[in-house]
Amino acid sequence: MTSVRVPEVESAQEGTEYFSGWLPAPPVMLLPGLYAGAWIWEPVREHLATIGYSVLQMMEPFAALDTKAISIEVLRRMLINALDDHGISQAVLCGNSLGSLVALDTARHHPDRVKAIVMSGCPGLGETPSLGLRRRGEMSRDDANSIAGQLFFDRSAIPEEIFEKSYAVASRRRCAINMLRYVVAIRKYDVRECLARIQCDVSMIWGEQDRVAPVEVWEANLHLIAHATLHKLARCGHSPMIERAAEFNAILTQFMREQG
Repeated sequence: MTSVRVPEVESAQEGTEYFSGWLPAPPVMLLPGLYAGAWIWEPVREHLATIGYSVLQMMEPFAALDTKAISIEVLRRMLINALDDHGISQAVLCGNSLGSLVALDTARHHPDRVKAIVMSGCPGLGETPSLGLRRRGEMSRDDANSIAGQLFFDRSAIPEEIFEKSYAVASRRRCAINMLRYVVAIRKYDVRECLARIQCDVSMIWGEQDRVAPVEVWEANLHLIAHATLHKLARCGHSPMIERAAEFNAILTQFMREQG
């Protein structure tokens, strides 16, 4: 069996890591979610790196970032700054959950910087659940387990060590408060108006049992995006890149090849 070289981190700016591939294709930028950091993209990053794509990865979940303001605009500026820091003129944005909304917002405001979008579990259409977060900015272990139960079709898909790392971050009071504030920001965001302005190709890869961002709502609004395809994965919740990694990577690979 022929071994495949996985590139090591070539460079790292604050909060990001960059893996340089050998294919002459736009880099792929992996965006975290509100609660989940870089670990959620690990199977995708390894897959993309082994087949030659350059990958830029944001490491921390958005709620863990120490920003002066809580808004989608702030996260968009952070994304663009990360591209600039690594000298990337255009990228394919891959987002899960809040990361999907940030990808869409970036493509709306900076269409020249976004080659295409791969997204899943994007909130903002229909009711955005609070996931049982407490207003006083606290998160217990029971709260974290409840959130994980809502996010995944199969809770056992989350390795315990990963759950502990995520809980250690989310249990910080500032992080828990940020999570609530971002839920409010998402509810205020006009997602439909944004979708109508997206001109790049969009591949939507969704879990059929996503209870946070139900696929049925997005399927009903698919016509708002000029160039979009929707793939539904059975027995899968909010994060198909973890629960259905092989299927997710196969769809992603085909989409990347279509981008040239």
